[in-house]
Amino acid sequence: MEKAFERPYRPLNFSKSWIESFPLHGMAEQLMGEDAFAESGRNALSLVRGDEMTVVLTVMKAGAVLHEHQAPGPATVVLLSGRIRISAGAGELPLESGSSVSFTANLRHAVRALEDSAFLIVIGGRQTRRATI
Repeated sequence: MEKAFERPYRPLNFSKSWIESFPLHGMAEQLMGEDAFAESGRNALSLVRGDEMTVVLTVMKAGAVLHEHQAPGPATVVLLSGRIRISAGAGELPLESGSSVSFTANLRHAVRALEDSAFLIVIGGRQTRRATI
């Protein structure tokens, strides 16, 4: 199998002008073949990192869990393959391949893979406080 990326992988930074495409399915397949996935049931790769936005490709084995956590900015999860369930507060939201969900900054949530899954996490810029007049 041809590698979709090389380790160590350095995420793109918003410090300069660029345009880039990512072979997401190939990258997800490669992440699922790495030791971290076999050992913990999950693996991730930061594709883009900056104050404006962070993009992370994540893979999870069926039954794996990302325990409750929060993102510093508004986030969108785009499910590329598989099925996951996102829990927030008293609610649960199942996602199937090709669907997405968005939520506000600092919302505590957890993710469970219902089958082997790959998804993209896009986190918007960090929340900033606005001065009140």
